[in-house]
Amino acid sequence: MKKRQRFFAMILVMVMAFCLTACGSSGSSSGSSSGSTSGTASSGGDEKQYTLKLSHYRAQGSPADVDANTFADRVNELDSSVNVDIYPAAQLGDYTTVQELVSEGDVDMQMATLSTSVDKLLGITSAPYICSSWDEAKKIFGHDSTFTAMIDEHLQDQNIKMLAVYPLYFGGMILNDEPKDPADLSKNQGYKVRCQTMKGAELVTDMLGYIATPMALSDCFTALQTGVIDGMIGSGAEGYYSSYRDVAKYYLPYNDHFEVWYLYINMDKWNSMTSKQQEALQTAATEMEDARWKVAPTQTDEYVQKLKDYGVTVIDFSDDEIKAFNDKCQETVWPQLTEYYGQDAVDLVNSLKK
Repeated sequence: MKKRQRFFAMILVMVMAFCLTACGSSGSSSGSSSGSTSGTASSGGDEKQYTLKLSHYRAQGSPADVDANTFADRVNELDSSVNVDIYPAAQLGDYTTVQELVSEGDVDMQMATLSTSVDKLLGITSAPYICSSWDEAKKIFGHDSTFTAMIDEHLQDQNIKMLAVYPLYFGGMILNDEPKDPADLSKNQGYKVRCQTMKGAELVTDMLGYIATPMALSDCFTALQTGVIDGMIGSGAEGYYSSYRDVAKYYLPYNDHFEVWYLYINMDKWNSMTSKQQEALQTAATEMEDARWKVAPTQTDEYVQKLKDYGVTVIDFSDDEIKAFNDKCQETVWPQLTEYYGQDAVDLVNSLKK
């Protein structure tokens, strides 16, 4: 009887040992196959594969969209482990929202103007009449300038890594009705004009004789279409042609601001990549920026002509009138921007113009 009990006890021990071995083997298998939210680990210890979402708010087929897709192709050419998917026309949300999503890591990348919802100083990148020529624009917004270094530092505070500057054009205004003598700054035109939700944009819109109406970019088309607003400021010939040509009757090239975007990526995502993957992204971004500085100056004239061909009336200003707008802005608007952005930032901009 005792022998039989010892026999069954031995059998029970063997069964338990087998079960423990099987469970341990299953756990090891599960652990080795687990994925990552930032990419998919490939077999054999290769580089992690990344598919990055890149948002911008231009229409599909616009110059910015073409450049974004060229950038994506170039990244993959340099490193096949990195794919960039382009989401045009604000599909992922208004640029202000997407900037916060990039900061949080819910969207990987964006190419857009900078939002001031978290850091008001970033609004200086869209400050009215910040520069008056392409030479001045390059001094201020060039990739290696001290101004760009300051912007980069402020973006880092939002957990964002800047990759490139993307210059576009000098801006203007579209209207549904013809203004009366728009070069006369003493006149109030009486039209409600959408501007960016930035202090500088509101001030210069008022200065030019319009009723400043801050509004998110994603709401502009419908607001223009339904007559909620009479016009829009904050873009330029290319932007208006690409996205608003069906709701614009007049275009006024005030040169009120220099439109510049930034290409950036979530800092945590950037830090999770290998140096080779980072190099692919940075190289492609720098190539896009260099190409953009060459083509941007001539592209404005091309899109002004496209607006004319589409039936939009262009109200041109003389060089003296543009200078008068600039001088008036420096005299009345910039002192208020000094209080808003800080004396150091304003002094830095002025020093780069010399």
